[in-house]
Amino acid sequence: MRPRSPTPMWLSRATPLLVLLSTLIATRGADAQTALDEGSFRLLVGGREVGRETFSIRRAGSGPDAVIIAQGRVSLDTGPAPEEVATKLEVSGAALRPTAYELTVRGEESRRILGQVVGGRVSARIISPGGEALREYLASEGAVLVDEGVAHHYYFLARRLDAAPLRLPLLVPRLSRQVSAQISVTGVEPVTVGDARIEARHAIVETPGSPTRHFWVDREGRVLRLEIPDRNYVAERIAPPPG
Repeated sequence: MRPRSPTPMWLSRATPLLVLLSTLIATRGADAQTALDEGSFRLLVGGREVGRETFSIRRAGSGPDAVIIAQGRVSLDTGPAPEEVATKLEVSGAALRPTAYELTVRGEESRRILGQVVGGRVSARIISPGGEALREYLASEGAVLVDEGVAHHYYFLARRLDAAPLRLPLLVPRLSRQVSAQISVTGVEPVTVGDARIEARHAIVETPGSPTRHFWVDREGRVLRLEIPDRNYVAERIAPPPG
């Protein structure tokens, strides 16, 4: 058997330095991400608690190359079987343009949607127990992606409220289509979050063929509450936003 070559002295001495350098790089990578919001919502239907939504919204980088990643998990128990929905949304640039989206539903109607926004189109791959399908639909300039029952997605609509009332294109991934949404602000109202009373902007989203949605955000655009009256659905924040 050929004898193993001894480890070069220079490499042996450099190894601790390489480990330290790798740790510093990893730490700087983590520090480069800025937390914009994180927390959880209590979900109610008809006044009865039926689940939770937990989420985080983080920004990586700065300026025109910045990317915001919003991740969340919604657990619901409203039907014959519990349902869990995991989402990941990426938006980029100063215009906060959606670039990628992942949706995984586990439950009675399990499926997965993988979407990419390239140019003015959304290309979505839909995977279900029955097979796979491809969908492609329009993504107009200025479009915002919002999954109707995912409360933290309304953070991205909140970034447009200074221009309200306005009409903008809304990407609806579960329907694989773009719709036109009317966004308006009714004013500022106090919202109870945990033990705190927070002054919040009350906004309304109206789209053809979908129930009207009301949401409330604090002065930094962080979502405090979502209501869909036609469905008796409420997502209420459990604790005030950090900071």
